[in-house]
Amino acid sequence: MVTKLLEGHSRFRSEYFENERELFETLAKGVQQPVALMLSCCDARVVPNIMVNASPGELFVVRNIANIVPPFGRHLANRSVGAAIEYALHFLKVPHVIVCGHTQCGGLQALAEGLGTLEAETPTLAAWLQDAVVVRERIASRWPDATPEVVARQLVFENVVVQLENLLTYPVVQRALDENRVEIHGWVYDLVAATLRVYEPKANEFRPLQPR
Repeated sequence: MVTKLLEGHSRFRSEYFENERELFETLAKGVQQPVALMLSCCDARVVPNIMVNASPGELFVVRNIANIVPPFGRHLANRSVGAAIEYALHFLKVPHVIVCGHTQCGGLQALAEGLGTLEAETPTLAAWLQDAVVVRERIASRWPDATPEVVARQLVFENVVVQLENLLTYPVVQRALDENRVEIHGWVYDLVAATLRVYEPKANEFRPLQPR
């Protein structure tokens, strides 16, 4: 598998890089002006740049299990997410921040099934998912008789809403909003159909992205 990846790099150099050499030379000179900070899951089936057809330099991406945004000030183990948010908004002045979840998320499936089985063998993962327990609690209060499958699917959408709420706890985000220089977005990507649903805050619902 490593050989395959190295061979892939060789093809990247001879094909993509050669065709986009001017772009890469510009980026290498220190010109970094991403159009968005995307907070996404690290699931290997979800590739943000490919998903939105973005070129190198256009996305500032943070990926973690279940696209979680720990609330501001939460214990230091989660500081990497906060550091990236602050860097993107304070220094890069990104005009958009996107929290992007996806269907069939393994982390949220584990959350739906309960974290007890994870704590013995993967305690760090279990601790990380604790930041999303509030999502499961919301689902349980709204659909107390839902099957695990329904809970897992609803978690995907509710999780994005909760992480958007957590995003607003960061002072750097509030400053950018007060200065009217950033927009916040919530998306859910469907792995099977390769479609996006976009969160509409006023209606509190996710709507299919209409083709343009």
